[in-house]
Amino acid sequence: MIEVLNAAPEATPEHVLCSMRTALDDFVGQAPQFDDITMLCLQYNGKK
Repeated sequence: MIEVLNAAPEATPEHVLCSMRTALDDFVGQAPQFDDITMLCLQYNGKK
């Protein structure tokens, strides 16, 4: 997860979620899904 999140620090939330889902699918391979997958990505637009 950290590698995916650090790969594109300026990515949009949509891109982050898409990248994370792809990495998750690659990780589990052909194993059957046995639980829900819920993802939430927030973009902070305030001052640094």
